[in-house]
Amino acid sequence: MTIFNKCHAVFVGFLAFITVTTVGYTINQGDFFQNEYLFIITKTFWISLSVAYAKWFDMVSLRRLTKKEILLFIGSFLICVLVNIGYYSFFTVSSGARYQHLEATSTGISLSFIASVTVFGPILEEFVFRGILQGAVFENSWLGLILTASLFSFLHAPYDVPSFIYYLFGGFMLGFAYKKSQNLSVPILVHICYNCLSFL
Repeated sequence: MTIFNKCHAVFVGFLAFITVTTVGYTINQGDFFQNEYLFIITKTFWISLSVAYAKWFDMVSLRRLTKKEILLFIGSFLICVLVNIGYYSFFTVSSGARYQHLEATSTGISLSFIASVTVFGPILEEFVFRGILQGAVFENSWLGLILTASLFSFLHAPYDVPSFIYYLFGGFMLGFAYKKSQNLSVPILVHICYNCLSFL
């Protein structure tokens, strides 16, 4: 990929992240009970447009899962769950993202909040971190995997070292799933299923 294409990919990823985040907040002002359907429709539109644009310019690889990729998805998800169980046995995860979710659920759970946590958040994060940064900019290298996993951890606002390591491991597992499959669908599904566990 040429330097121009890499800059183009970074611009698209940054623009998608800012647009989807800003549009969502503009609609509901941080109150997930406000304008729920408009929020969901608008986020769906902007994420779909961003992914379609990136696919058009071959920035991301997104396709149906093969049998091998299904096994990779199941294995990655199970490892994340086992690490999560073990981690919570010894440490407490404290981060800005976690407290933001707890605050949002203290008034009840809305459909737009569930969609944000289980669908929109994972798709947007995987699109930007794995698809654009790791895949397009760093050409799916190990350096790109480590750097995007670190950035993923920092952006979840960990309050201490164990929390940073927890998110770093999650970012590494998602990046590994993308590196092995070359298909953005695998880390997206792992991330969606993992985030769905918080509602069980």
